Amino acid sequence: MQLMRLFPKPPYDFPRTLAANRFLFVMSEARDNRFRRVIHAGDVLALVEVSSVGTADVPELNAKVLAANGTVDDALLAVKLHRVLNLDANLAPFYAVAEREPVLAQTVRQLYGLHSMQADSLFEALLLTMIEQQIALKMAQAAERWLLAWGGESLTYEGTIYYAFPSAQRIAAATGTDLTPLKITFGRMQRMIDLAQAIVSGAFDLENLRDQPADVVYRELVALKGVGHWTAAWTLVRAQGQHPFVGASDVALRAAVNYYYRSLSGRANVELVEQTFAQYGEFAGIAAFYTIMRWAFDRY
Repeated sequence: MQLMRLFPKPPYDFPRTLAANRFLFVMSEARDNRFRRVIHAGDVLALVEVSSVGTADVPELNAKVLAANGTVDDALLAVKLHRVLNLDANLAPFYAVAEREPVLAQTVRQLYGLHSMQADSLFEALLLTMIEQQIALKMAQAAERWLLAWGGESLTYEGTIYYAFPSAQRIAAATGTDLTPLKITFGRMQRMIDLAQAIVSGAFDLENLRDQPADVVYRELVALKGVGHWTAAWTLVRAQGQHPFVGASDVALRAAVNYYYRSLSGRANVELVEQTFAQYGEFAGIAAFYTIMRWAFDRY
């Protein structure tokens, strides 16, 4: 693969987007404002490095393959990169609405050009979010790193191992005992295994859902055992780069609403969180995403 030039829809602040990515994914690496991640291009794994040569308002990215376990289909990889990097999201309508309200306007100014990167698959997005249910992010990401090392395919470049997310086949063949190091409930581990087995058997075509409208994907997700509103909402953020729903029960979001909108410590109640973001109409979900990212940047 020759150097690939990519042109995101502006504004697109690559360093800021890359910094936010660490709160959503553990299988990528940021080094000197360069993004590295293993991506599936069909049956081939490719370790891709992406760097910025533009600005937030005139963005341009360069991408190159550092390692692969086969011949990479450049066209297929380009499609994957557009999705993973979320190059086509249009922030302008949201920003116009944000300017009408002081708190959100300040949030947008602080995070101008921030985009949410996407998972390599809907399966990856859903399982990551299931792992994170009702536990601290630090603990959840430790579990995710263990899962990658346990079951993910990998590529090695300059002595560093880069993992892809485990396949449905790998998870389907696991037992609860195999997954005990995740340190989540046995019920949740079994639901992950059951989902993987349904995918492998053909009983559930999860990946076919990914390009469906968000409300269709949401209905299918919440119909799964152990998947509620919060899990479905965050799965959509990871899988589609969209923010159609507000995960109002999120403890960090509740704390952020209390702090930024009410100048209070502690956590706002769920109803207040819903009311706070309802004022933004169709942009309620992305307003909530920006708010929780502001909270994360301010504290971590």
